[in-house]
Amino acid sequence: MDSDKNIQKLLNTDPEKGLEELLNLYGGTVKIICRNILAGFSNEDIEEAVADSLIAFWVSRKGLIDAVSVKGYLIGITKRTAYKKIRAKLKKPIPLPIDDMDLGIDIDVFNEAALSINKEVIHNVISSMPEFEREIFIRRYYYCERIKSIADSLNCNEKKIENILYRYKDKLKSKLIEGGIII
Repeated sequence: MDSDKNIQKLLNTDPEKGLEELLNLYGGTVKIICRNILAGFSNEDIEEAVADSLIAFWVSRKGLIDAVSVKGYLIGITKRTAYKKIRAKLKKPIPLPIDDMDLGIDIDVFNEAALSINKEVIHNVISSMPEFEREIFIRRYYYCERIKSIADSLNCNEKKIENILYRYKDKLKSKLIEGGIII
């Protein structure tokens, strides 16, 4: 994570260069996430969400001290910003993916101990998945890609994708409970 440390250092010493480095490394990821979440919205809305994400990152950059990675921190901000854009446009709440996945349990993600334990369990479950299933899970819950898009790109039907996601969400739920999740 040398690039993350470099970005953090630059944001403190030379903010303009730090932001430029952030854009060079992760700007494409921010655009992909906004495009996937805001599919069906105008290009202007997507670009606005990208800009709003970067502004939100800039405003909350002090939170990087506690963040595991700059990329993860930026992705979290980007997802929240894109979903806020949808809520504002549609004037109604929508569900968020992995952080609020309906596993049928109430996870206390604000408790630092719980957050650390939960992240480790989630990482272990995702790492143990076969490559094909891991790709589906990450594309759906990390990049917020639509099921149809995943199915089309992997040449399989949507039902198979849904079944894989259901099975691994269920496995994740069991492992979180087994791993001592703090509810």
